[in-house]
Amino acid sequence: MLGPMSTHSIPVAVLGATGYAGEGTVKALLGHPHFHLVHVGSDRLGGQSLASAVPELAGQCDLTLAPDSPEAIRTSGAEAIILCKKSPEVTQVVPDLLAAGLRIVDIGAEFRLHNHADYRLWHGDAHACPELLGEAVYGLSEIHHQAIARARVVGNPGCYATSILLPLIPLLQAGLVDLSQDISAIGYSGVSGAGKRFVEANNNLFYAMSGNLHSYRAIGHQHCGEIGQECSAAAGAPVQVRFIPHLAPLVRGIHSTITLSLRPGLSAADCRACWQSQYQGRTFIRLRPSCREVEVGHVSGSNFCDMAVDGESETGREHKVVITSALDNLVKGASGQAVQNLNLMYGLEEHCGLLARFL
Repeated sequence: MLGPMSTHSIPVAVLGATGYAGEGTVKALLGHPHFHLVHVGSDRLGGQSLASAVPELAGQCDLTLAPDSPEAIRTSGAEAIILCKKSPEVTQVVPDLLAAGLRIVDIGAEFRLHNHADYRLWHGDAHACPELLGEAVYGLSEIHHQAIARARVVGNPGCYATSILLPLIPLLQAGLVDLSQDISAIGYSGVSGAGKRFVEANNNLFYAMSGNLHSYRAIGHQHCGEIGQECSAAAGAPVQVRFIPHLAPLVRGIHSTITLSLRPGLSAADCRACWQSQYQGRTFIRLRPSCREVEVGHVSGSNFCDMAVDGESETGREHKVVITSALDNLVKGASGQAVQNLNLMYGLEEHCGLLARFL
């Protein structure tokens, strides 16, 4: 049902509309019953039609790409903004837009960390508006939905972080995890996770990845900062997750495998019961019977996150568990979760406009 703020179609601006995250956001909003696009931004391609820059949108959107400036956005009449640029420069427009009464979801990394020191540690530079870091809500939709509903600024989680935190946070909040033992996570991502640009350090050309697999940024991946922040808050104690990402010969998708120890006397069945309690009625969380049944192909093009847990009962170590999760890095890991958060901010059902597949 529409909340008190959502009695009309809400005009939305998408900044950075021609990247993968921007395209996905535009597709979700074009089919949304309560949002409509009024600004599609591109500083590089300003003046071109969106349909010429993204040909698959021909006949679906007749907007012209405009500069992502506060003036252009205010002129469009937008009430809400989804930032789809990774560049921290876009953050400079945020204070002006908030002052004008707009609400913002940032798909990039600028508002995921709550303090400036952590931001500088993980991103290596000063933040353009550090005074907003303490106010911004970490946009993990199923966990922080109440705070998201009240927020002016939401920092969308990273794709890997979403796949790791959705299984872990309920277990940490419930005190099921033995924090004296390591928590390890291995993630695999499709090549679209690097965006449209070639990243030589990641060797992310599909030509190079076909029939290939390799790790990257095995030490100090930027998502470790937000994973540690959110896990520590959930546990009420410092938590570090040892995380190693890999690039897989896929176009899209994230698959994560997490290993951890439960407190003595607990087993995989306790994890399942915890998830069932936490995620009851949450549309986009699907619990699978076993880790083998969690596959990227089941979630590709959707806003779902699938997860499962298996124990080591056959070895007599029931307290040791393996968790797997899968999601689409471009949807639940980016544009889909951003629209899900915008739904929450405007009092809409969180699944509104997101049950179709976005390919």
